[in-house]
Amino acid sequence: MPIDTHTAFREFENGGFDAKQAEALVRVINGTTAEQSTKADIQQLREDSKADMKEFREDSKADIQQFRENSKADIQQFREDSKADMKELREDFKADIQKLREDSKADMKELREDFKADMKELREDFKADMKELRDDFKDQFATKADLRAAISEVKADIAVATNKMLLGAFGIAGLLFAALKLFP
Repeated sequence: MPIDTHTAFREFENGGFDAKQAEALVRVINGTTAEQSTKADIQQLREDSKADMKEFREDSKADIQQFRENSKADIQQFREDSKADMKELREDFKADIQKLREDSKADMKELREDFKADMKELREDFKADMKELRDDFKDQFATKADLRAAISEVKADIAVATNKMLLGAFGIAGLLFAALKLFP
């Protein structure tokens, strides 16, 4: 759209611009209007844009296809690595469980042996204590009834102490037995 540069110059001067400012401003405006696009320019731009978009789509499709192929390969590799890791983890777990079983069996065997030795020692001590008590009671009690009552009382005390000790020992053995049942 052409402009009347002389009229524009006069309007700028009347608006307060000096002659140099008005002339410079008219030159700028005139140069801008000379660079306006034509319909042919716009049509060419559309065609160029369509071609660029088509090329972009084709490049994008190729990039997406390449990304899919790379992703499939990466996923497959991850699956294989995961399977190998899981297999190794299972084998390590089985070995750890086997070691725990062996250690538990050894501990149970040792506990049984210690328990048998403790029980044997307890019996021997009990027999010796009973013999000593009988001898002491014979000297202290005049009648058999007094002696029997005292022996019964001592036996009851010893039975309670023995039961407490057995419960403590079987408590530990019970825990080890339960662990072996849980992890066969």
